[in-house]
Amino acid sequence: MKAIPTTVLAALIGKLHEQAKRYNPALESAPIAVLWTDEKREWEAVLPQIKQQLPELFSLGAYAPDQRIGPGVWLRMVADRQVGKLEGIPILYLPGVSNGSLRTDLRGVKEDPQLAPLAELQFRGLFWRQENSKDWTLRAFLESKRNGMGLTVAGNHETARALAAAFGKLLNRNLPALIGQNIDERFLDQLMNPNPDEDVLRWLTAPDEIQQEKANAWDTFVATSHTRFGVDMSKGPVEVAQKILACQTGDAAYPLWEKYCAHWHSYPDIYEVFKHISPPDLLQGAERYPSENEADERKLADALLQAVTLEPNAAANKVLELEQKHQSRRETLWAQMEHAPLATAMQYLAEISRAFLSPLNGGTVADFSQHYAETGWRIDAAARESIAIAQTADLEKPIYAVLETLYRRWLEKAAESFQQLVQRDGYPHWSLPDVPDGTVVVFVDGLRFDLARELKEKLVDEGLAAQLEHGFTSIPSVTSSGKVWVSPVGELAEGGSSGGFDPKLPKGDYTAEKLRKAIEANGFCIVDTENPSIANGQGWGEFPGDIDSDGHKKGLRLARAAPAHLDDLKRTIRRLFAAGWKEVWVVTDHGWILLPGGLPKAELPAKIAETKWGRCAILKDSVDDQDWLVLPWSYDATVRIALARGISAFSSGREYDHGGLSPQESIIPLLRVSRPGPVEGQPKLTSISWNSRKTICSVIASDAAELDLSLERLAFPIGEGNAIDKDGKGRVIFEEVDDLLGEQVSLVLRRDGQKVCEEKFNFGEVWHAA
Repeated sequence: MKAIPTTVLAALIGKLHEQAKRYNPALESAPIAVLWTDEKREWEAVLPQIKQQLPELFSLGAYAPDQRIGPGVWLRMVADRQVGKLEGIPILYLPGVSNGSLRTDLRGVKEDPQLAPLAELQFRGLFWRQENSKDWTLRAFLESKRNGMGLTVAGNHETARALAAAFGKLLNRNLPALIGQNIDERFLDQLMNPNPDEDVLRWLTAPDEIQQEKANAWDTFVATSHTRFGVDMSKGPVEVAQKILACQTGDAAYPLWEKYCAHWHSYPDIYEVFKHISPPDLLQGAERYPSENEADERKLADALLQAVTLEPNAAANKVLELEQKHQSRRETLWAQMEHAPLATAMQYLAEISRAFLSPLNGGTVADFSQHYAETGWRIDAAARESIAIAQTADLEKPIYAVLETLYRRWLEKAAESFQQLVQRDGYPHWSLPDVPDGTVVVFVDGLRFDLARELKEKLVDEGLAAQLEHGFTSIPSVTSSGKVWVSPVGELAEGGSSGGFDPKLPKGDYTAEKLRKAIEANGFCIVDTENPSIANGQGWGEFPGDIDSDGHKKGLRLARAAPAHLDDLKRTIRRLFAAGWKEVWVVTDHGWILLPGGLPKAELPAKIAETKWGRCAILKDSVDDQDWLVLPWSYDATVRIALARGISAFSSGREYDHGGLSPQESIIPLLRVSRPGPVEGQPKLTSISWNSRKTICSVIASDAAELDLSLERLAFPIGEGNAIDKDGKGRVIFEEVDDLLGEQVSLVLRRDGQKVCEEKFNFGEVWHAA
């Protein structure tokens, strides 16, 4: 798993290292250097601090090799590996130099003895700069969501001045603690002049360091802290920590406890101090002490392992009893800090226990499916959440034991009930409803119903409207069959002749490309979900994040990976709306079962099957149904598909699998997402004009404030564009234009790099929207 940087400095170094890797090894040579230009010299004051952690960083200046500073010719020798012994690609910091002048004003560079030796490096190296080709400023780096930190920074002059003074201290700040923080002049002033409560908390884990930092003010600081907080720092950190943990509302030390509760991210090491302190009175305030919380976690783990040795009903009741006892611990600070993972997991294990003890609803397939779509999915979500906690907190043994005892039996009971209803009533037919204009259908492989529910909640929280329905995948649910089934051309497919599960499309047996061509021939445009073009008619797109493939590779680890897939899918939907689509429909081919210990195996001899997969087989005509669940193929009723009963499969031991005909596998979501209200506010260009020399293109746009404007020819930008201002005005400035006269160009508006509007015309002509 990729490590998350703990400080702003670590993140900055990570960004510089990433820049050195931004090239295509199939088409380009590796860069020999990264050029870091800084025309306004904003970074110069903190460069020595950065150099301490970044040995490959060199800077332009008077020759001082021991400080990794030298003139342009010396930096050129560094880049060519003629000086020093470097590991990795050198990073050359150029104060007072803009990347624009280095790239475009070559005549001026020739006359500069410092820059002339470096000008050629722009062709063999890479610039570290913003996506708009401007130098990174301090504020831009902190604020930018694209290759920056994505933090919130106030835009006033006072903040800019304070940022320059405090940036050295900001570099060492805990990065997760800055997320959501408004970085303004008040915050930065507190950073340069910490409040006493913060200094006391920092002192708990670094007493010598803080005393050195205070220097001659140390005695005064100790006296002030005693007066303000009632703590005697001369007695050492343990004594002060005991005072903080024992304090109650109204006590002098209580602000220190409040500060810690509110900002514990900033003091990650204090927990280790606190956890070695025992409460003076177990009858009062024991929940304040991490040592008691950790003891309760160990007792709970032992109790769960003991519970699963009981008869299943008794085990379920015992889990509910333990939940009642430990649920209050989820409200403590230690749970918020993820130091009570088993107490957190109990809410999910209790939900599984209640489901295990309850009868299944549904007298028909339709009733059963409706109940699963409304509430049954919660049990699968609870199991997935508990598996993720088990892996994160090294609690596999107690949590998996409960899942194997209770969740496995619930899965079996649900699958057997569903299969009995299907055998009695028949398997429901379902197909994609008619797709209206302005709608793009997005296919996701393996979007189980509980994930669709979670995705819906995420989208609604962001202000989108979402409607979730349920349908049924094909028999069998393999991707080649299920994907066609939920596509706009599902009704056109029929049984194939290959002896496998691939249906026949108008152009032959299924392949992913033939399916796309059939969809396109049916009037749909094929949409690249990562870089969608402007919306037009009806669309079909495919989400590149393959949940099913990830499950087969990772097994139980999919529980931790699933949220990232949903976040990617959420961003994909946002991109599609930005491209002008009115609605996004999300469909899938099948779900899955995730079970510690693996699914049981059902035997089916290979000699009696035409084709055999882990989840299904095609029986030969001479074979009786015997012990398997046999259903007709959705594309050809004469072909008999054998499915293992219950949650078993024709392969053994897989923790991620599809099993037999289970509700998790067969009941699929149709998620319809739209922006609430009429689709107004789609950015558009309303006027385009040129100055007399044709070196400035001015535009007026609607609903486009803060969108990036660019003039492009053959998808390559021309000149320097800016963002549309609040009045809807923007312009692109460029230089030589003679070779462009009469050429077709495009004006493009982008949001976060994504194209949302494009107008094509001939260079230089005056244009007005109809």
